[in-house]
Amino acid sequence: MQPSMGFKSMKRPFYKSPFLISAVILCLPFLVSGQTNPISTSNETLRDLQRYQEQFEDYASEFGPFDDRLLEPLASMINIQAEQGNFAEVAELQSRELSIMRMNLGFENPELVPLVRSMIEVQQVLGNYEVVSDHLEHIRFLVASNSDTQSEELLHAIENQAQWLLAGFYLGEERRQSDKMLDARDLYREMYNLAEDIYGEEDPLLYPWYYKRAYNLALLVQLLNTEDNLSSQILRDLVRSDGPTLLEHGRRGGVISTSPFIGLGRQIAVVDGESVLGEGYLRQGLGFINDIFDIAEEQGDLEAQAMAQIYRGDFNVLMDRSSGRRQYNEAQSLLLQAGISQQEIDAFFHIPMPLPIPEFYSRFSDLVVYQQSIIGEVRSTQEGVLHLGTFRAWHENARAVLKPVSSDPLLRIGLPQFQVDLSFNISSRGNVSSVDVLTSIPEDRRVSREGARAIREIKFRPFYDGDRARRIRDVQIRYLFAQQQ
Repeated sequence: MQPSMGFKSMKRPFYKSPFLISAVILCLPFLVSGQTNPISTSNETLRDLQRYQEQFEDYASEFGPFDDRLLEPLASMINIQAEQGNFAEVAELQSRELSIMRMNLGFENPELVPLVRSMIEVQQVLGNYEVVSDHLEHIRFLVASNSDTQSEELLHAIENQAQWLLAGFYLGEERRQSDKMLDARDLYREMYNLAEDIYGEEDPLLYPWYYKRAYNLALLVQLLNTEDNLSSQILRDLVRSDGPTLLEHGRRGGVISTSPFIGLGRQIAVVDGESVLGEGYLRQGLGFINDIFDIAEEQGDLEAQAMAQIYRGDFNVLMDRSSGRRQYNEAQSLLLQAGISQQEIDAFFHIPMPLPIPEFYSRFSDLVVYQQSIIGEVRSTQEGVLHLGTFRAWHENARAVLKPVSSDPLLRIGLPQFQVDLSFNISSRGNVSSVDVLTSIPEDRRVSREGARAIREIKFRPFYDGDRARRIRDVQIRYLFAQQQ
């Protein structure tokens, strides 16, 4: 089935007035920094604000509280308040604006979307993160109302909801962290099912959606294997929702929860020192990558098959079952058949990468561009030293987990960060050892210790020389992690 383009191709409603644009694109407080006479400007601003307020009240009295002519003075008031940094007042005015637009355009009109996105921006400034979730649900409703129920637009609206849950993972109540992760997992499952409804089950357009599901499960396993209270909470919630099967799956490890006197609130993880708790979830993720390979094979796409093999190898490394040798060697063979030069292949596999990779690339050149973008963030000053660029951790309580980044810039949250430059060895199975702290910002023993502990928990795609994984020594990386809020 071809994806519906209904939402994008719909004709714009009659709302094309300039004041709508000015209401949506907020003026930031720094715009007033160049004013030379703050007192005069402030008085003038107050007079302007009062004039627009009076105009608004006059229109409301003459034409009624929901007439569209109220929007012009309302937009002017919003801009003035935004310029002054009065975002609580902006939020209140935007709510009034939304009510008026709903009455004039209808509750399901897609012209409401830009305003709701602007409201999201304001609520982020105010720190009202749960309200942002409500606005994203509103956008999803608007998209679903104006496009086919099986549309790409709806897929992206749901993805924004999931990505916001992950972006706001460490904001708000600590108890909500596990809930947000599992709610996001449910949304990725929903996206997976919707993508199959849209594209069928044999379309290459499924690749990114299958891998998003696999990657989300890999994040879940990484959080399960952290060393703080969060892992215990996620463990308890997973057993409640899924039972212990996926946690028990594998050659090693498991969850004991048999005593009725202990109950579901007291799961005990039993794993040996080299085991991965939640291996069954990684196997589930590997199954989605296998589906990608099967589609690529059916399509006769050698390069996409090779890429799927690389990701297969990555997940085997994450499960600590092997160095991924069989999958990586098969990938190299397929890449050669697809016309990729041995020199390009060797250059790629000579650079270890933190796992898992956050996005599926069906073209080798795109994965190389991603690899180089990470490496290129830091310019090594030491000749002969392999620098792996940066690793931006999610948070100090998820120190070995790469920070999820929303595809929508509106939903990205930046927190103050610590920086640690590290040197270490990587084994043929992707494990880290012999960690040395080179520098840290700030120069603080706790910051250095956190960086050194974190890098030991990160799994890397091993260095490959030909068809064999090799130990590599004295590689460097810049490790960044957000400060506890």
